[in-house]
Amino acid sequence: MDKNFLINRLEYYPFRALLALLRFLPYRLSKAIVVWLFTTIGYGLGIRREVAKTQLKAVYPDWDNKKLKSVLKDVYRQMALNIVDEYIVSDEDLLYKSEIKGEEHLQAALKEGRGVILATAHFGNWEAARILPMVDIPLSVIVKKQRNTLFDDYTNMIRTRSGLRIIDMKRGLRGMMSDLKENRVVAILADQNAGRRGLIMDFLGYPASHWKGVAKISLRYKIPIVPGFVVRNSDDTLTFDLQEMIMEPDLADEEENYVVVLEKVNQHVERFIHEYPSQWFWVHKRWKRAHDFFER
Repeated sequence: MDKNFLINRLEYYPFRALLALLRFLPYRLSKAIVVWLFTTIGYGLGIRREVAKTQLKAVYPDWDNKKLKSVLKDVYRQMALNIVDEYIVSDEDLLYKSEIKGEEHLQAALKEGRGVILATAHFGNWEAARILPMVDIPLSVIVKKQRNTLFDDYTNMIRTRSGLRIIDMKRGLRGMMSDLKENRVVAILADQNAGRRGLIMDFLGYPASHWKGVAKISLRYKIPIVPGFVVRNSDDTLTFDLQEMIMEPDLADEEENYVVVLEKVNQHVERFIHEYPSQWFWVHKRWKRAHDFFER
């Protein structure tokens, strides 16, 4: 028997069993259980905690230990609430507790007729974008396959059941351009670490590797970029906050101009992180290779 076959099932089926139990329980109770698992077990056992703590301390050196611990624990609470929204809350209920702010910016960009790049980040509940097709926003997202194919298939089923279209990351530019030619909105996580192939630029005060793709496609094909983020409010409702489009028709498709565009995207990402620091995905090693906090 293939080793991965067994491991995949040992991971997946207990998860589905727990999910079935949580869906059977009253919503408030199931949410409380998930939050407890993340904030007590996940945080308590230190799962990725030192990564998040180190990066938070670097970006916010003036915070005292009390503030740091409070935000750090809330990072885990935010992750828990995202899991609840993704796997327990129905699309209809998720839509009911959501509002879209700044949709006029997205519609103005779509009127250009070339498609739109929705530049977002691992911020707030980014996976909640699955409901946007329910309000007639033709959204596609670029997704990297998960190691566990059972999880991958199940998660993609949830993502696509209300009309979201998935682009396999392996299709790269070809898949993205195909959807943009249909005047669709293609969402890209602009805060991912691009490794050695990326552009090294400042992010939250430190050099970080950035993917060129967002800027390159925008400049080469004159495609507007709309920065957008899903903010979780204090009452657990969600706000899709869409910003004015970034469009640089006079800039040539050159690397020095990619920096200009990416800096504008970063300004939006950083502003939302500073306003809601616990809603960013601090457990991800954003500065790895470009500025490694963990080799000191």
